[in-house]
Amino acid sequence: MVNENGVLTMLDRGITINWDDGPTLHKITAQVRYHTGESASARLLRVIAAQPYSDEPLTFKQTDAALQAIWVWQTRGAGWSTQLTITNISDSDVYVDALEALRIDSAYGGVFNLGAPPGLWRCAKENGTELPDALEWEAWAETTASAGGFVRARHLIVQPAVSNRSRPPVVLIAVNEQTAHAPVEMRLECSGERFERLTARSRADGTLVGAGAMLASAELWIASGDDAEELRQWAQQAASEDAA
Repeated sequence: MVNENGVLTMLDRGITINWDDGPTLHKITAQVRYHTGESASARLLRVIAAQPYSDEPLTFKQTDAALQAIWVWQTRGAGWSTQLTITNISDSDVYVDALEALRIDSAYGGVFNLGAPPGLWRCAKENGTELPDALEWEAWAETTASAGGFVRARHLIVQPAVSNRSRPPVVLIAVNEQTAHAPVEMRLECSGERFERLTARSRADGTLVGAGAMLASAELWIASGDDAEELRQWAQQAASEDAA
């Protein structure tokens, strides 16, 4: 069933989502990768969860000399949604490479905890950008393509084979198709023993954003439970409601 006992808090300058008897996602942040016409060197604008810009919806704002980034979190039924939008506040063009609406990095204290080491994790396969009619699983193994983790385009559904929770918990991160105007890449990086990082980004691939113009990432839906198929149906229902 979908776990409705999740709590979202601001902690350690990031977003933490903790589900009772379920997963913990700690120190979620966001960031923008871009460059300017004067230099192809990548620039980063990191967005943290410190002082909210607004509480309804929960919104954070970060600026540098070129960009203003707005990071929004909203309740979505038993889960949440997040989206990152940037505005060019400079007088010159900028070129946006990626909008990372969700980022957890263990190197900076981030945690993605399913109650089991990554060597026991499995991820639902995609058929192109869609899930098969019946869920099929790809297990982590150091001798296969999953040695470095899992990469998905529309649905990242992760569940350990066994866990120290009452039942192995599932984490779902799904793309709101109505908002996906660029390719999305969700990458869960890990070894058999250690989680490294999770990133969910809209690949802008050098999209030109002129002075005063805006660009938004795809909206991401996040939920948890103990039944992967039920979570998939939850995402499909959310999609239907959004399209209505």
